[in-house]
Amino acid sequence: METSELNNLILRANALLKTNWLHAVYLLEQASDQYPDNVRILLSLGDIFMERQLFEKALGYYQKASALHPESPQLLYLIGTCYFSLGEYRIANSYFNRISDPPPEVLYNKALSYAFLGLHKESIDIILQILKVMSDNPFIYFLLIEQYIRVHNYDQAHETIYSAEQKFGKHRQLLLLSALVYSKKSIWLKAYHCFVEYEALAPINNPEHLVSFASAAYKIGLSERAIALLNQARTINPYISSIYEELIRIQLQTGDLPGARASLKLAKQYIIRFNPILRLLQDRINQEEH
Repeated sequence: METSELNNLILRANALLKTNWLHAVYLLEQASDQYPDNVRILLSLGDIFMERQLFEKALGYYQKASALHPESPQLLYLIGTCYFSLGEYRIANSYFNRISDPPPEVLYNKALSYAFLGLHKESIDIILQILKVMSDNPFIYFLLIEQYIRVHNYDQAHETIYSAEQKFGKHRQLLLLSALVYSKKSIWLKAYHCFVEYEALAPINNPEHLVSFASAAYKIGLSERAIALLNQARTINPYISSIYEELIRIQLQTGDLPGARASLKLAKQYIIRFNPILRLLQDRINQEEH
């Protein structure tokens, strides 16, 4: 196929994408059958499926193109991104690692992959590499702070929050991260106020964050507020053991035995197997009743 013909075909396919993308795929697949070694056609097909988040289909076309140009950084990145989007983080990194002198977007995906794999120190090392060449993206800082929290380096997390605030001002995500760090450091009043500020900007829909918010509320003497937050978390996801642990613990400590009994009954409905903490709390309720 001559270059002008190929350009016209790709332009025609692109024009069809908004109205009939399946017909665009049909045209390109016919061209690919006729010219199986044409990388531009394979890339165009892969891009169509990638844009629609059909990653397995996109991967097939990118891999065919990669067989023709195995060391193409663009194709290594696209294949790695497909595997990343499919949750195959180790395979994704095997492709990202083959890119020499990777740009920040590749490094960021590698850092995310390591984070999802639980390799938080490795993720931190890569994020620090990114910050040497690109420090104007707040999401890089958010990821770094999250990794410091994961490795229990709360002082470094706090310092990074301060640096991010100097660059980007008061960001909602920084309020949440500050609240989590203050909670980990048992600075409960500051944790509570950060959660309050965070909640004022938009509802909190993450049950784990609501549990941390509730802990901070209880530690500063707001037991009713803590119970309300835990019930809110339970409404969002009733299958999390820690919600019932905190709820029953607070109810027992405030002398609300009927409330603790009701919470235990709810826990039995949703938690198939009690962990040691819930079993201890169950025993304590039974002892209180006799």
